[in-house]
Amino acid sequence: MAFKHSLSIMTARFSTIYKLFLFLLVLAIVFAALSVSVLYPTLTDFIDQVKELEIVPAIGDYASTIFGSQPAEQEAAYAHLEDIYQSFLEIIAGNSVRINVAIVLAILLYFVFVIFMMWGMYSVSDIMHNYMSSNSKFGFASNLVANFVKAMRFSLLYTAISLLYYAVGVFLVWLLFVTAFKLSALVGCFLTLLVFFALTALRRTVLAGWAPAMVSDGMSVTEALKESGKMAKERFSYLMGWYFAYYLIVFAIAIVFGLVTFGIGLIFVVIASLMHAQIFDLVVYYRYKGKRYYVDVLNVVDPNIKQRTL
Repeated sequence: MAFKHSLSIMTARFSTIYKLFLFLLVLAIVFAALSVSVLYPTLTDFIDQVKELEIVPAIGDYASTIFGSQPAEQEAAYAHLEDIYQSFLEIIAGNSVRINVAIVLAILLYFVFVIFMMWGMYSVSDIMHNYMSSNSKFGFASNLVANFVKAMRFSLLYTAISLLYYAVGVFLVWLLFVTAFKLSALVGCFLTLLVFFALTALRRTVLAGWAPAMVSDGMSVTEALKESGKMAKERFSYLMGWYFAYYLIVFAIAIVFGLVTFGIGLIFVVIASLMHAQIFDLVVYYRYKGKRYYVDVLNVVDPNIKQRTL
């Protein structure tokens, strides 16, 4: 029922998807330009040295010798590739300080990017809450400005917790991949993907009620986080199972749409799924709290009244 209602609400406020897309597009362009201006000067010498190796032409020459060439030509092309590889390792060793600085800067830039992205997602939650609670419609830009301070407090802590969680999670997933890959490449990739989605679903399950508690009940950042934990504890199996299946389905749909539309559909699916997940969190929280909510202009749902589920 929560899934059906969240789809109805997203359909009723479908224009918000385009506004979220524009917001994320502008954000991505700004941070891409900022990343180039910050990282390129740090890695200029490293990039120039790598260019001198002419790696791509060397790979092309080797590929051309695979079919119809003499063994001696293949061995010579392969030996040239090995020389390039050794030179590449030497360049990395010689630029280790610059590379490490660039990695730290990239992590910081990504951290700031996610903070601003979550600012937008918090605004989506607030817009949908106003629609669900009173059938009100607020603009995306005005909501960004009105909730800037509160949204930033939420975004900072949400991003910090998520990045720390994924830092540990990625390490565990990598260990699993290395171990499983030794047995079978296919099994290793499959298991790694499943574990990654399980970890993502677990994070979402625990934090699902965070933004809804803030926008719906006016709780502080820490109070809302505690309330989200209570909701996750009570409805853990439902949320965990739903989000695990949801991420798998979205991944499959994104791949199909991405291939069919040459990447354009992939962007739309990702943004639509981000917005739908925010709405689903709100619906689950409303039902957890026993609050009535609009699913469209004419229909109000009361979770305290037993309804037939589909």
